[in-house]
Amino acid sequence: MDITTLVLIAAVVVLIGVSKSAFAGALGVFAVPLLMLKLPAAQAIALMLPLLIIGDMLSVRSYWRKWDDQLLLPLIPGAIVGVLIAYLIIDVINAKHLRLIIALICIVFSIKNIFFKKSSLKILSNKIGAGIMSMFSGITSSLVHAGGPPIIIYFTAIGLTPGKFVATAAIFFAMMNVIKLIAALSFGLLTGETILTALAFFPLAFVGNWLGVKINEVLDKVLFLKIMNYLLLVLGFWLLLGK
Repeated sequence: MDITTLVLIAAVVVLIGVSKSAFAGALGVFAVPLLMLKLPAAQAIALMLPLLIIGDMLSVRSYWRKWDDQLLLPLIPGAIVGVLIAYLIIDVINAKHLRLIIALICIVFSIKNIFFKKSSLKILSNKIGAGIMSMFSGITSSLVHAGGPPIIIYFTAIGLTPGKFVATAAIFFAMMNVIKLIAALSFGLLTGETILTALAFFPLAFVGNWLGVKINEVLDKVLFLKIMNYLLLVLGFWLLLGK
């Protein structure tokens, strides 16, 4: 790899660290397109999984036991079902259509929260909503590497505090990425070289994680949720306009 590629990967590692420990992974959707500036698509996608797992490990460590168990438990079955569904439909689903659906949901939800704050989505504030959004997250995470928006929408809808929001998202995505890792290894989608490349950037992951934790600590609930809504709006247009 040339120096430009190494610098780009380093920047993505820091971005993932900040994203996961400050904003529940909301910025992660930008990582693959950035890697694809210098890497082939297949290599960029393969490298993302170990990089995400490193980010997960550090985020879980930083927010250990700060997550909401009662909120987390209903999410796990839905995520497992979502990942399984994704592997069953991977040959027939149109990834562009799936991205379009996610994009429109992000845009509509964020606009509702930004401009129509008095209205609420009560359907999301229960275990049925948790199951639906976690299943959707499992599907979109496996097929188009965009599992964050459904969970961010759910957590934003129920109004979690910044610390609990990020902590619960961290442990949820750590569990889901382990499931994806097992599947990827089973299908031979990861190579030793890819894993070693990810591990080489481990020290920089600490930097991103530290920055993210510090950012999260200074945000109050109102400002944090406002930022998350605007990030969802940006994510929606990014997914809508992306190739």
